[in-house]
Parts: sequence; structure tokens; C-alpha cells
Amino acid sequence: MKILGEEISLLDNINYSLRNHWFLWLLLVLTAGFDFLTTLNFMRRDGIEFEKNLVVKNLALMLGIVPGVAVGKSLQIFAALGFSALSKKLTRAILLLIVLLNFWAIIVNTL
Repeated sequence: MKILGEEISLLDNINYSLRNHWFLWLLLVLTAGFDFLTTLNFMRRDGIEFEKNLVVKNLALMLGIVPGVAVGKSLQIFAALGFSALSKKLTRAILLLIVLLNFWAIIVNTL
């Protein structure tokens, strides 16, 4: 694929990311799973209206708590995959950022 005059191989970048940053991908999936569970618990305990992530909040209101949060977490993983496809150089930073945000969300959800 050619973007801004530069040839980018999306599949090669994804394969590179999965091979070289497998531990961050594993952490991403694990933290996304724990964030999913703690968000469900938080929403059932306190209500959807207290969710700060507007995408997840709107999805939970439209689809229900479980499907809404599941779709929101899936979108997060697909976004990480998309950014990884676009840039080999930024993959590690993006994955680390999302993992840290998930850790933060887990902490906040359990308070």
C-alpha cells in the first residue's frame, strides 16, 4: 500500500510486530481481558452512567453492558493492530501505551 508516497507493507508490519513484540501483544490481551471483567463489575455495581470512556459508555447503552464492553475492547485491539500495520517503529510505543492505559483502567475500576 502506498501512503504519502511511501510504500508500506501492512501484512509484513503486522507479522513483524507479532514476532518481535509478542510479549506486549500478550500483555495487551491479558490487560484487555482484566479491564473487560473489571469494567463489567464496575458498571453492574455503579451503573453505566459513571463510565468515563464515551465509546464504551455509548456501546453499553446501545447494546447492553456485556456486548458493549466487549465491542469496545475489540475495537481497542483492532486499533492496536491497525497502528502496528502502519508503522514498525511506533508499534512498541503504541502497544506499551495501550497496556498502561488498560492497567490504569483496571486500577480505577476496582476502587
